[in-house]
Amino acid sequence: MKKTIVLPGYVDDMPFSLGYEVKHEATTLYLSGATAYPLYYNHPSFGWVPKSERSDTGMSLPSSIKEQTQIVLENIKIVVEAAGGTINDIVKTTIFNKRMDLQHEVNEVYNAFFNGHRPARSHIGVSELVSPDLLIEIEAIAVLEK
Repeated sequence: MKKTIVLPGYVDDMPFSLGYEVKHEATTLYLSGATAYPLYYNHPSFGWVPKSERSDTGMSLPSSIKEQTQIVLENIKIVVEAAGGTINDIVKTTIFNKRMDLQHEVNEVYNAFFNGHRPARSHIGVSELVSPDLLIEIEAIAVLEK
């Protein structure tokens, strides 16, 4: 069983929870960092060409952090559902963001996606991700109850 940790007097207006307490046997799912790349693609380490260096025939990513965030969250959902869970089973996310000045846009998409469910969260500003076209990457941990 998992429950949100709530402190007495805590103003609960953030898009995340302080933490989750997980008791009893359950399946813990650790998700690798998800990006806005489709789940089935050539990894950047194996020949990905940045948008600025490719022809119109190459795969491109949206330039908007809102659009990339939506794709990232949908990719996470696909993996969690493949393991038999739902987005409500996600207890922790870690966001790696190249544009912290646009954190409010990330939060807007994140809040709509989770629709009231608020996993514990870290939101970290980074200078680089695996490709210069990427603006955001999100890792997740889910607890799937039996």
